[in-house]
Amino acid sequence: MIYKVHPKNPEKRIIEKIAKDIVNGKVFILPTDTVYAFATTLSNKKAIEKLYSLKDMPDQKPLSLYCKDFSQVSEYVRMDNNQIFRWMKANLPGPFTLIFKASKKLPQYTLSKQKTVGIRVIDHPVTQMLLSFMDMPIIGTSVFTEEKYISFPEELEKKYGKLVAGIVDAGPIELSLSTVLNAEEYPFEIIRQGKGEIES
Repeated sequence: MIYKVHPKNPEKRIIEKIAKDIVNGKVFILPTDTVYAFATTLSNKKAIEKLYSLKDMPDQKPLSLYCKDFSQVSEYVRMDNNQIFRWMKANLPGPFTLIFKASKKLPQYTLSKQKTVGIRVIDHPVTQMLLSFMDMPIIGTSVFTEEKYISFPEELEKKYGKLVAGIVDAGPIELSLSTVLNAEEYPFEIIRQGKGEIES
């Protein structure tokens, strides 16, 4: 099912309903500031297992947490470096995935073998409004697989419409992956250069 919303001023009633469904363990495809992504609640193991299945991804590969603000980020990661915090305040929301050591608050089934987690604060009105209706982050992964990416919601519906609870249509999103940074130390190690630019 496609939920068509305005990309800059999403309809509150629709987004609130989707947020409730996600909290109850439903899996959706959501727009982000880089790609469309599979996403669900952090608290439902079966829903998270479905994310891995949809992407045909090994379960040791970590997913990303989509957090609404810096306060929420600090609940789920170990961060004691003021330089990293200042960088985040200056550059987020934005197209970056920051890899941190996870805090004990994160369920074990969400973590990599290294006990790390990727954190995103996404610069997209739909995702930001969704998170405003939720008490915890969304967990997700891009629909980008095997060097293929679907930009148009109608094509996402054809491929995944029967496999997910809904597709939130905020218009086409061309492929532009996030820049992935190792945030355990500062200056960051760039793991993958994507849309986000790091100033030297």
